[in-house]
Amino acid sequence: MSKTSFKIFKNYLKILLPVTLILAAVWAVLQRDKNIEDDLQKQVFELEKIAQAGAALISKTDIELIKSKEHFSSPWYNKIADQIKGLKTAFVSENLKITIIRNGSGNLVNKILIDDSENNVINNDFDAYPEITSAFNKKIVTTKIDAQQNDSSIRLFAFAPLTSAEMLVISKKFVRNENAIWDFITWPVVITVGLLLVSLLVLILEFNNLGQGIAEVEENLSRLKKNETVTLFGSKHAYLSELHPQLKELESSLKDTKESQEQKDKTQKQIKELLKIVSSAADGDFRQKAEVTADALGALSDSFNIMVNDLSELVKDVKNAAEQVASSTKGISENTDKMANGAVSQASQTENISNLAKEMADLIHNTNQNAQRASDSAKKAKEVAERGGEIVRKSTEGMQRIRNSVREVSRQMKILSDNSVRISEITDFIGEIASRTNLLALNASIEAARAGEAGRGFTVVADEIRNLAERSSKAADEISELIDDINTGTAETLNAIENGEKEVSEGTKLVDGAGEALKEIIESVEISTRSTLDISDATSEQTRFSSDIVASLEHIAGIAKETAESAKQSKETASTLEYLSQNLNQAVEKFRLAE
Repeated sequence: MSKTSFKIFKNYLKILLPVTLILAAVWAVLQRDKNIEDDLQKQVFELEKIAQAGAALISKTDIELIKSKEHFSSPWYNKIADQIKGLKTAFVSENLKITIIRNGSGNLVNKILIDDSENNVINNDFDAYPEITSAFNKKIVTTKIDAQQNDSSIRLFAFAPLTSAEMLVISKKFVRNENAIWDFITWPVVITVGLLLVSLLVLILEFNNLGQGIAEVEENLSRLKKNETVTLFGSKHAYLSELHPQLKELESSLKDTKESQEQKDKTQKQIKELLKIVSSAADGDFRQKAEVTADALGALSDSFNIMVNDLSELVKDVKNAAEQVASSTKGISENTDKMANGAVSQASQTENISNLAKEMADLIHNTNQNAQRASDSAKKAKEVAERGGEIVRKSTEGMQRIRNSVREVSRQMKILSDNSVRISEITDFIGEIASRTNLLALNASIEAARAGEAGRGFTVVADEIRNLAERSSKAADEISELIDDINTGTAETLNAIENGEKEVSEGTKLVDGAGEALKEIIESVEISTRSTLDISDATSEQTRFSSDIVASLEHIAGIAKETAESAKQSKETASTLEYLSQNLNQAVEKFRLAE
């Protein structure tokens, strides 16, 4: 290597460190911007999921009941507030805000109905973003990224239509992490450290060759002093290769020229002085200079002085580079400590959030199962109610038939009562005839008695007629008593039939009422069934979202752990580099340079 090449190598060492650090910083900034953009897109996707889940969860009918501030703390207001709290609990996210607004009906300002705070914000103004109108028109979830000038934070929005006039707004403040550059500078620093290590190793090898070469120069000067032949240098160092011709020339001069003893003494003295200076240089003392004369030894001294000057500059550069490396590695070590601690904390928090999300997913899964069971129970209740309705219908028909039968019996009993009255009249008539017959029989007996023996046969007939009249009268009395009993029973039966008819009418009304109640029950069961099916569908959707969130959190936790491990390795590398730079400083401190 020539002097020019050696100087180029020295300048290259000066340029390498700052250029590499600048490239590392630029790469880190680009990586930070890319990471911010990726995080931003992830946050937007998360808001879309929350908006979709909220649109499925929140009751649409209760929203329409909120009209004015007087409805604050109303049952339907509290119901929606609880649903919003449940949504925030299900999707744990920092700086998340949930608001429900109502379309401004052509005005530029929309109105707030409810938000996740405990304040009465009904009919407060809400900014009219163009994306709100687009979401209403397309009936889909629409997102917006609102970045303010001179502000390190970005506001993210997700708009989900609930009804034709109400909309769910999910917003979140996204803060740019301006210190994130240290999260991406690890590999550039590692590469820089590697290049510096390679450069330092090259310098160390160069110094080893240089020390070997100086020892060989010292040995050859000793040989010249003893009038021995100069040997070739075993070292491949460029400067020593340039010194070899000068030594050979000096050797030739000593051999070819018969100098006087004074010249020899002078030359020997110069050689001794040069040998002393070379020995000092071999020990690391670059402060002494060899005397330059006009002879061949002077040219050797001049070349040696140039070499010592260049080596002094090189040692200074190496010392400065070692100090810069030590300073940089100290800063890198501190930053990697911070980055490692932050990554460990992030991994721990992400793992906690992941566990909460898993618990939430299990809870949603249980809710889905309960909703499914409730749906099955509602279906069974509907079937039972429908069977009950059929039974009530048949009961109504049976009651109607009973009512008709009772009416027919009542009619027949009235006919029986009328016939009994007629029979009573006939028995009265029979009784009257019997009385008259008895009277006639008595008169006949009297007349027969008057007639004497001639009327004896007529007397027997009269007695028989009287007996028949008495029996007829007695039978008529018995028939009258039976008719009275029949009339009494008929009257009681008619009263019972009338009461039964009234009871049947009341029973018919009750059965009709039961039928109407069963119809209402069936309608309520149908509504309940549809509601439980909606709840089941919503919880199924939430379960899918929760699974995606858990997977994303586990992925983030894995990245955080890898970052912590990389930071740990970077710290170890920085510690190694700091140790090597200290050793290099100690090695360089051995050299004594001229002021």
